[in-house]
Amino acid sequence: MPEDGPGCDAVIATLPHHFGNERGVADCAVAVRAQQGIVAEVDGSIVGFLTFEPHGSASAEITWMAVRADRRRRGIGRALVARADELLREIGARFVFVLTLGPSVPDDAEDGYEGTRRFYEAAGFAPLREFDLRSWDDEAALVLVKAVEPR
Repeated sequence: MPEDGPGCDAVIATLPHHFGNERGVADCAVAVRAQQGIVAEVDGSIVGFLTFEPHGSASAEITWMAVRADRRRRGIGRALVARADELLREIGARFVFVLTLGPSVPDDAEDGYEGTRRFYEAAGFAPLREFDLRSWDDEAALVLVKAVEPR
């Protein structure tokens, strides 16, 4: 995925509400160049990506995921999650989890984190627990988890 870094950077540039934190943008740029992941392309251009990191032998974390603003709500995110499930199944992961901004954090953006949480729930994830995480600029992170279905 390192060669896809600039394309992934361009995707997050279209999502200033979700990727407005400079440290987060920098961390994402490192992840797309170092972690395992997948990209979605339309007409040769990257329109979405997902990175993941295995944790032990039984689980993996979706560390970053984004779909270009003008391509959202067209099935690209679902396709990325489905492909990630296939890859995680191949490495023996039984669970996949993701952290996103928790519901206790005020967010009145039209396309904000409530939509992100609804997306993950529609993709089969269940909210597990909300944590107050200092690494999230003193905001709460919601952990969502789902089983990776065996073949």
